[in-house]
Amino acid sequence: MTKIDKLLRQLFATQRKHPHLPLVEEALTRGEPERQAFFRWQNEGRHRALVEQVYQAWQRKKQQQTDVLEVHLLKTPGANGLAITYQAAIGPGNFQHLFDWLRDRVGQLGYQHYSSDRRHFDRERYVETIEKHYLKPPLDLQTDGERVLLPCNQLYGNVLIEQVLIDRQPSFIRFQANYYEDHLYAKALPFDQLVHLVFG
Repeated sequence: MTKIDKLLRQLFATQRKHPHLPLVEEALTRGEPERQAFFRWQNEGRHRALVEQVYQAWQRKKQQQTDVLEVHLLKTPGANGLAITYQAAIGPGNFQHLFDWLRDRVGQLGYQHYSSDRRHFDRERYVETIEKHYLKPPLDLQTDGERVLLPCNQLYGNVLIEQVLIDRQPSFIRFQANYYEDHLYAKALPFDQLVHLVFG
């Protein structure tokens, strides 16, 4: 057995003992062909139909109606969101572009891009890949000289956008706002308002 075989065997054994840890974690970057395809997709207006489809499906879901596009509502203590299930009719390229477009759209609302990464997990029967964009509201601290005035404005909270792939095939996109509920922060603005601004 070669050194690389031993290393890979140890790596996979560690992954199975700690499935919550990624097998590989890396910065999320797009190659030049992907960046050009995204630029054309957006500038030629090819994003509009998909964005409108997601927006309409979200509105129907809120009224407990079904839609061709499957959208899920997410609500937990400290977070609100939606998830968009991939369909073959969308196409993997369009789905990836939507994921990156959401990052740019939230940035246009004044949010700061904090990080983007990709994590690969060995799940025994498949490989799960999670691509993530994380954005934070601008730090807008009000002061009265030397003291910071509280509470801080958190807007809608921190925004997490994830694309999940199973064996390199798209599965779903999660669009979520995580907010703070303590005296240091003003109450987060409604998630529905964020969805209207991004998709509407």
